[in-house]
Amino acid sequence: MQPAEITATDTVLNRTESVCPVCLRVVGAQIVTEGRVVYMEKTCPEHGAFKTYLWPDVDHYRWMESFQFPGVRPKKPLPAEQGCPRDCGPCTGHLRQATLVELELTHRCNLRCPVCFMAAGSAQKAAPPEPDMKAIEGLFRAAMAKTGPQTSIQLTGGEPTVRDDLTDIVRLGRKIGFNFIEVNTNGVVVAKDPGYAARLAEAGISGIYLQFDGLSPDVYEKVRGEDLLAVKRRAIENCRAAGVQVVLAMTVIGGINEDQMGAVLRFALENRDVVAGIAYQPAFGSGRFEVAPERRLTMGDVAFMLAAQSEGLLEPYDLWPLACSHPLCSSATYIVEERGVFSPLTRRITSAEYMELYDPVSPQGSIFPDIAASRFPELDSGLSVVVMGYMDARSMDLRRLRECSMLVAGPEGRLIPFCAYQLTDMAGNKIVTQGCKA
Repeated sequence: MQPAEITATDTVLNRTESVCPVCLRVVGAQIVTEGRVVYMEKTCPEHGAFKTYLWPDVDHYRWMESFQFPGVRPKKPLPAEQGCPRDCGPCTGHLRQATLVELELTHRCNLRCPVCFMAAGSAQKAAPPEPDMKAIEGLFRAAMAKTGPQTSIQLTGGEPTVRDDLTDIVRLGRKIGFNFIEVNTNGVVVAKDPGYAARLAEAGISGIYLQFDGLSPDVYEKVRGEDLLAVKRRAIENCRAAGVQVVLAMTVIGGINEDQMGAVLRFALENRDVVAGIAYQPAFGSGRFEVAPERRLTMGDVAFMLAAQSEGLLEPYDLWPLACSHPLCSSATYIVEERGVFSPLTRRITSAEYMELYDPVSPQGSIFPDIAASRFPELDSGLSVVVMGYMDARSMDLRRLRECSMLVAGPEGRLIPFCAYQLTDMAGNKIVTQGCKA
């Protein structure tokens, strides 16, 4: 993104802090509207003015922000010395405890996707050394000390299945006390080895978070560099045979696969005996992102586009902010079935009931399945639908970052908010190598 001349706006909605996309210096920012569209405007004293698209409809944006949930601050925070986002650990300025902690097991990968926020498997640089079991045990124990057994662990990379000791790592995490351990994978190894999912299940995983970008070969050729559709289907079948639940993680990129969100939703509903949910993830500008449309899609765009493709099943206002983080960070619903008819759970409860049922002491990424089980036991198991609103240097809002509940386990026992951990400048340099104590 090039510096842009800031133009006259209709309304200033909020004032916040952001970072300069060029140097990552913290700068003042304002959230503004032009017509019905929401933007962020900011100016770096060295690199000039920047304007970033945020949301397609101001009324929907304001409605999302109106969901305000109480939070509990993290256990054992670190002192704030340099200020957000460079004191991540989390520091005393962080407002919410973690609901999910990622453990990076490797930077190696068996694919080289044109779109990869980790830039994993890059040909330009060698992968850094992988943590050994002692180091991984340290990460688990540090996460346990700062969170608790109710916090979900996601084993990620790179591609974690390239490690020969992944089952041992899962067993270690369960031994330390974590109840939910998910493997984030592209599915290649799961598809090739019919018994692999069963071995992971025996070790104690709670599920697979499967990269799944659409239902046509051309999408995978553009996003992943090769046609992987058959691989994805085989991975799902192997998980079905092993009794392992799957969450489909769809990276949504304008001009490539945004028109397939509805098809993925229907596929998930048809396979909900094994598919527990979908996570729609609009691509953000970190790592390796060679496909860059002029106006990147946001969580707001996905809400409206998914509704339009859902054949009447969803409306944009059926997706409610998740209570565990800032209301603009993620949204979700839970699709339930009654007598062969699907509908979102969020039409069966009020927002007041939702807020009353949220427990800030034991937060969850989504409490909708629990609400369905307790309030509507007659309904069949449903499908979780989540939209993630990740931030990059262009869209970084430090108000949101301070409420992040999706953290990455780093050295020295630090837990770093995901969007800070992945934050890069326009040249691809990560803030964690520019002074952040990670």
